[in-house]
Amino acid sequence: MRASGVVLPRTFAAFEHRNYRLYWSGNLASLIGTWIQNIATGWLVLQLTNSPFFVGLNSAIAWLPAWIVSLPAGAMADRFDKRKLMIWTQSVLAVFALLLAVLYWTRVLTIYHVLVISCLSGFAATLNGPIAHSMIPELVGYKNVLNAIALNSAMFNSARIIGPAIAGVLLGTIGPGGCFGINSASFLAIIGALWLIRLPPPRPHDSTESVTQRILAGLKYVKGHRDIRTLVLMMAVFSSFGLVYLPLMPVFARDVFHSDARGYGIMMTCIGIGAVVGGLTLATVSKTRHKGRLLVFGTLGLGVLIVAFSFIRDFHLALPVIVLIGFCQTSIASLTNTLVQTIAPDYIRGRALSVYLLAFNGMFPLGSFLAGAIAEKFGAPAATLVGGCAVLLSLSAVTVFAPSVRRL
Repeated sequence: MRASGVVLPRTFAAFEHRNYRLYWSGNLASLIGTWIQNIATGWLVLQLTNSPFFVGLNSAIAWLPAWIVSLPAGAMADRFDKRKLMIWTQSVLAVFALLLAVLYWTRVLTIYHVLVISCLSGFAATLNGPIAHSMIPELVGYKNVLNAIALNSAMFNSARIIGPAIAGVLLGTIGPGGCFGINSASFLAIIGALWLIRLPPPRPHDSTESVTQRILAGLKYVKGHRDIRTLVLMMAVFSSFGLVYLPLMPVFARDVFHSDARGYGIMMTCIGIGAVVGGLTLATVSKTRHKGRLLVFGTLGLGVLIVAFSFIRDFHLALPVIVLIGFCQTSIASLTNTLVQTIAPDYIRGRALSVYLLAFNGMFPLGSFLAGAIAEKFGAPAATLVGGCAVLLSLSAVTVFAPSVRRL
């Protein structure tokens, strides 16, 4: 593969495409800012409330809009110009980050402001999801879809490494307000990249079909396709129980491992390291015909590792386990995304992805809320133990009742 006259290894095949290079680099800068804000918000909520329940609640509220917005977003992605829609969603997210910074700097910020802004930002982010995901084949072509999605995961999780590392320093110097302001400015990178991307005009669609009809058609398609239906159910369990440890990381850092904001940042960085390695590994083997088997083994690994993590009480012993959890997590998400993208035809891809993202984004807040409630009463390790066991039980059910997934 070549990009600007440079021969690229197959791991980076998607970078052959100028549009994808712009998209990837702009997104990386923006996501670093987003992770800086995520770390600052989690730590701030714990300081404001001293409650693991509110930490889980804030995470849940940020993802609840998925239940309202995901399916209409899929219908919009199949009908309108994705690039222009993304410019609008990214601009709105920049404004909300700036508002959070201003409220903090003026010393009027309360937990209720944080919860409301998290919810409103969740609407914009959820609307952006199906649009951004369904645009990938237009940026790279079908033969490089898994490679591009895997590189997206590597990019997202590179930001997960860099962002928390920066946030751990910034929280002690410029405070949460500065972190929010940096995130707001970082959105200029992806907005600028989207302005420079050049795509063919979107194909005209039947304007007589209502949004409701388009949504129902997407739901009917997913329900009637056995493999996509199984993948969506697997993603719902993964998001509900396989990610319960994420919103509880501030609690683990402070109450289980007796660390500080720096330790919290290191833990989040370790998740990112594992996820980047997982993304690059998938990008390297993106031509494999055994995606289903990799998905099953990744899910098994995640469940076992989360159960193991729930019993660890030593900070340094926890770090390599967290790295492996990050590896499995990104492998599962990238493989499921790719399988849905490649199975669904062009005309309905956005809506099929919206159902997949509804399972991912919509079930995460329920899992976060449940994890926060369990952690409040029994501790964060108990919440993660429940999550890991649920992942393993669901995988057993898939193995028995939907064995075709292994052959995808």
